[in-house]
Amino acid sequence: MLNDFLITLAQLLMLPEQWHNTFIFSCNIIIAITVFFLSFILGRIWIKPILAHILDKLDGRLTYETETERRKLSSYITHLLPPLVLQMLMPLLFTQYPQLSAGLSVLIWLYLYVFIGLVVAAVIDFIAKTYSLLATNPTIPYQGIAQLLKLLSVMLFGILIVSTALNKSPTLLLSGLGALTAVLLLVFKDAILGFVASIQIAVNNMVNVGDWIEMPKYGADGDVVEIALTTVKIRNWDKTITTVPTYALISDSFKNWRGMQQSGGRRIKRAINIDINTIRFINAEELEKLGQQQQLKDFFQLPDIKTLLHSNDVTNIALFRHYVRWRLTLNKNINQEMTLIVRQLQPTEVGLPVEIYCFSADKQWANYEGIQADIFDRLFAILPVFDLAVFQRISSRQEMVVRH
Repeated sequence: MLNDFLITLAQLLMLPEQWHNTFIFSCNIIIAITVFFLSFILGRIWIKPILAHILDKLDGRLTYETETERRKLSSYITHLLPPLVLQMLMPLLFTQYPQLSAGLSVLIWLYLYVFIGLVVAAVIDFIAKTYSLLATNPTIPYQGIAQLLKLLSVMLFGILIVSTALNKSPTLLLSGLGALTAVLLLVFKDAILGFVASIQIAVNNMVNVGDWIEMPKYGADGDVVEIALTTVKIRNWDKTITTVPTYALISDSFKNWRGMQQSGGRRIKRAINIDINTIRFINAEELEKLGQQQQLKDFFQLPDIKTLLHSNDVTNIALFRHYVRWRLTLNKNINQEMTLIVRQLQPTEVGLPVEIYCFSADKQWANYEGIQADIFDRLFAILPVFDLAVFQRISSRQEMVVRH
């Protein structure tokens, strides 16, 4: 029908009969190019805004965060309209040129496969980004799953593209890939190991995005910012990024601080080494003087301390231990519902360690360090009141003074 119209048009234009085929062919080419670009322009004008509106309805409150993913998805979908329209017009345009029609049909399908693959990848990215924004504590390794799905889609559409270009059945290519299994396993080794590791990490809830982990082997100490198919990104406390293979979380050991973050406190475990030569008994007169100290008045009024003072073998180290525990029970920054111990450790060549084992109620790093420092500042200052001293190696200057 279209060719008849073009022949009539050629006759009206009084073209020589030998030019009719060239005229018809040229008109068909012009019509095909015009339809292709018109459908592309109309798609961007009509279809793209409609798709953007639909996607806005799906995640309206995440419009800004997913803007890049939505633009890619709507743009790729609009690229599907021109080849589809052109494929529908092929029987009308090039019926007299079967070889040209077959060649153009192959090019159209190659174009379609490329952009369908891009659409699938854009959908996966959009879903992954939406999940990462909506999930407050994501336990599914969405990045790894998204990358695996995109890898599978690339392989699938790659096979379709090659089979279409070679005019062969995809099953023949798939059967040929069986002989390359060993090569494929070698090429995709990291992806396969990462996928298996991602499943184990998700099932066992070993690591989530936002967890603080330590992996000394890789120099990693910080928060997990991304769990992908083949790599895990960790932002260290010095703001550097350490990239660790995903399967390393299964094959190697690491420390996850999530338990501390979810608990009621952060552990303080530090000892003061007391000079053993300063440990001694305290007589009644010295006890009376201690009780008059401004820092110890309330401490000496405790029932347990009064009972201790009635014994005849009170040591300054025992009083100091009881005082430390009393001060910790008064500290509002210490979680009183968790373990609180003041204990002696095995004496060593550097003195008698008196260890404090408790939990800071504030788990923020800076606040935690401040609380810990305040506790030990006071303890170092109060030691001389009990006539105790911290063990300290003699420096070269002190050694010269002693010799003189």
